[in-house]
Formats: sequence, C-alpha cells, structure tokens
Amino acid sequence: MGNFQAGSDRIFLGEVPAVHDPYNAFTLGGDVYIDGARQGPLAGLTFAAKDVFDIAGYVTGAGNPDWRRLAEPARQTAWAVSALLESGARLVGKTHTDELTRGIFGDNSHYGTPENPRAPGHVPGGSSSGSAVAVAGGLADMALGTDTAGSTRVPASFCGVFGLRPTLGLIPMDGVLGQSNTFDTVGLLAADPDVLARMGEVLLRKKVGNQHPARAVVLEDTMEAADPEVAAAIEAVLPRIAETVAPVVRGTRISPVPLPDWIEPQNAIQGREAWEVFGDWINRSNPRFGFEVADNFLRGSRVANRTLSSSRGFRLRARRWVLDALEGHAVLVLPTTPVTAPPVQSPRSEMWDIRSRIISLTTIAGMAGCPQISLPLCTVNGRPVGVSLIGPRGGDSLLLAAARRIGKP
Repeated sequence: MGNFQAGSDRIFLGEVPAVHDPYNAFTLGGDVYIDGARQGPLAGLTFAAKDVFDIAGYVTGAGNPDWRRLAEPARQTAWAVSALLESGARLVGKTHTDELTRGIFGDNSHYGTPENPRAPGHVPGGSSSGSAVAVAGGLADMALGTDTAGSTRVPASFCGVFGLRPTLGLIPMDGVLGQSNTFDTVGLLAADPDVLARMGEVLLRKKVGNQHPARAVVLEDTMEAADPEVAAAIEAVLPRIAETVAPVVRGTRISPVPLPDWIEPQNAIQGREAWEVFGDWINRSNPRFGFEVADNFLRGSRVANRTLSSSRGFRLRARRWVLDALEGHAVLVLPTTPVTAPPVQSPRSEMWDIRSRIISLTTIAGMAGCPQISLPLCTVNGRPVGVSLIGPRGGDSLLLAAARRIGKP
C-alpha cells in the first residue's frame, strides 16, 4: 500500500462530479475523487481525507496557502488512504484543517471556518474540522483526520459524531504531514458506529469482536473540570454506559496533581516538536499565519531544553497514572471536551482559556499513548458534546466494540 494506482478493479474518475458542499468542509483544489476497489469490506461507502494526507499527483495544502504554493505534488498516496481505497471505499475529497494542524477550534484565517452542521454558528473544532463537518453533514460516510492534542476528538465532540484517536503508532503515518511524532496519530470519524468499526478493522488490521471491559471507571476530576451542564449531561448517560459497556465505578481521580498542571508539559513537548518539523521552513519562507498559529509556533521555538526534559519526565509519570487506572481490564469515562462548541468569532482571550481547559482533558490519553473514542451521546442547549472512553494501549477494538453496542444517539 501507499500508492494506489488505477487498474482493472480500481478506477480513477477523471471527471470529478460536482461537489455539494454547503458547509465549506472541502478545500479549494480538494476535489479529489477516486473510486476504490470494486469489492471489499468498505465497498459502497465514501470517505473524505483531511488535507494533510498525501494523494499521488495532488498537492497537500495543510490549511496554509504558502505551504500549498511551495509544495510539490505528492509522489505517493498516504498508507491510510490507500488502505481504505483497497477495501472498496470511494474518496470524495480533501477537507479543511487548521493551519499545519496547529489549532483546536477549526477556524482558519485563510479559508474560513467550516460550518458546524449540528451547531450552526458555533465552531466545528479542529484541526480535523472539515473531516468532522463532512461526516456530520452527510457529505461522506467516514473521514480521516489526525489527532495530536485532540484534533479528532474535539471536532467529534463539537459536531456530534463518533471519533477515535487510536493507540499511538498503531496506524502508519506514512504520507501524513504531522507535527509531533510522539503524539501524532491518524484519526477516524464517522456518524455511524458500525461504519467506524468497519473503518477501524481495515486501518487497525484487526477484527472488532464483542469484547467487554470489566468496568467503566468515571474520572471524577475530569467531571469537575467540565461545565456543570456538560457534567450533568454525562451523568445522565452513565446508566446507558453501564448497560451496554460495563458496570460503572465511581470515586477514581486520574491525577494526583491538578489537571491544569498537565497543560504545560503537553504544550512544551508538542510545541518543541512542531518547531523541529516546521521551523526551518518558517525561517526560510516567512509564511502567513493566523495569530494563534503564529503564537503557537513562536512559543514552541522558545521551549528550553530544561523545560522539555522536565515535561518528558512528567509524561512518564502521567503514563503510569493512566495505566494504573486502567488495570483490571477497565476503560475510563470522561468528558471529551469540558464545553460545547463556542460561538464563531468568540473573543480570542475567551478561546485561549477554553483551549487550555480542553487540553487538560485531551492530554490524558495522549500522554499515555492510549486509544480514546468520543461518543456523541450528549446534548447541552441543543449543541452536541461527547463522552469519551479511554482504553489500554492496543485496546482500540475494545472501544469500537463498545461504540457498536451503544449505537447511535
């Protein structure tokens, strides 16, 4: 895999059908339309791919016009895209992303903000914004995103769809533009849990059976970190989780330190690694960035070696806290995001605070390299918000099986 080519059972459709895109999910120049194999486990399904996945012969734009302008067409197709095509799925386009995946709300100062189909007037979440919107708006059955500090889980929560951050390293990142190799994963999005499970079977190369965890452990400190109405909505679906997933256990706290103490280590490691990936290009090209993305890169460039070392030490301790909580074949229950989607054009000062609150929850699975699935089971004031399950490393099928049993909202 890695370079899907036209053949007797694989057809490239030279004339691209008119794309119906009322939500601004797809990129300009992202009208990539490729039929998959005629037979396969995903035959008849469509998918979209975040514009950081290479498609042979096309430029990967990565949400930034200067990156697109200076990039060469990809020589090979990303492994994950090829795997879905080989399994019969049809690619219907490339989707918007925050610039170089360095955002969490889905707004892009160059290409605009995709419209959230489930919460009009509110941000879709990012950086896999277009992928989540394409799925939520019925423009594709499933979509590929990426997830570093929440880039699949946050838009899944805000747009009311299923989203999986897989175990770190389980799905090849070949042909995917990443930013932080110790956090980056491919992300999976779908509106239907069975479709997500079938997609997962292809990309994880493993069947999803009917596995059951021994218990579902609610992380009390994450519930306390959420807005009261979000916490109440999650409390209301715990009986459903107890019925379909596993007995619910209360009283566990994931962290011996306040959850906000997780934010700086996440930002330091991620920011420094992102600068190591893009710093030379930024210095040479002086690209145009939105304010928040520019600020993220600037802060990453200034992370001292001592700070980086202490942050990596914190990650080792955090990993142990998570693994301890997962002992005995448990899954962990927490809000995917502590808030519902903020309104578009909210003041930046408010968004910075919300961003930190979100990262204090999304970093838990990221620090441990564990899989996390966001389930669209809750609604607050008419807006969706996800409840998440974190599983042990390699326990991705366990989470997909749980989503299948829970079913659609």
